[in-house]
Amino acid sequence: MRVNRAFGIDFYLGDKTELLTSILSNSMASFSYVVTPNVNHVVQINHSPELRAAYADASFRVCDSKVLQPILSFFSVNIKEAIPGSDLTKDLFERANELKMRVTVIGSTCEEMEILGEKFPNIIIQHHSPPFGFIDSPRLVENCLDFISEKPADLIFFAVGCPRQEILAHLVFQKGGAVGVGLCVGASILFLSGKVARAPVWLQNLKLEWLHRIMSEPRRLASRYIVDAYKLVPIILNEKRKRK
Repeated sequence: MRVNRAFGIDFYLGDKTELLTSILSNSMASFSYVVTPNVNHVVQINHSPELRAAYADASFRVCDSKVLQPILSFFSVNIKEAIPGSDLTKDLFERANELKMRVTVIGSTCEEMEILGEKFPNIIIQHHSPPFGFIDSPRLVENCLDFISEKPADLIFFAVGCPRQEILAHLVFQKGGAVGVGLCVGASILFLSGKVARAPVWLQNLKLEWLHRIMSEPRRLASRYIVDAYKLVPIILNEKRKRK
């Protein structure tokens, strides 16, 4: 029996090729969405009922982190591969360009959209960027929901950070009536547009992309990664106790 559950999350066990095929085949169906759990998400889900609810209704929960992957293996959750959201986003934009698909991006900047428009000229890009703190404003959240329902797309990239993007995708799912596949991708649009450089491949292969990100954005990320590591230890111990 293949185990896929740890930390209250049912993880996707397949590879990226299978996932891409499934996403593209559902791009014209009723709205569904993909979340990309990493260490930070595992920490947040412990104290956020809204994030837990969003995770529960996602169609796929794809391990985004090569740091999280060996922890999952320790609990016999043997995924085929960690699939970074940045890689998934890049592959989907390339396929969307080939297939001349409609893509909506929630978040990011107009400058980034211009860059993506030049890189992927066959994609119809629809863009809505809510202001900071929008998730606490029912009116601004409703503006996002209206934009998504009034401008149908095959793929919808939620790029407003965790847990905002997952909560927003869940609200679209609950409201009903939308189509396409939503993807909660965090900073992936920044990487795809080239505004922020990803770690070299050799660092990614050594599972040290997190170190490159800290060095690139120390003020924003160093304290977050330290806090996440500190909070993750009791979460792992609790998971171990529950399994006994």
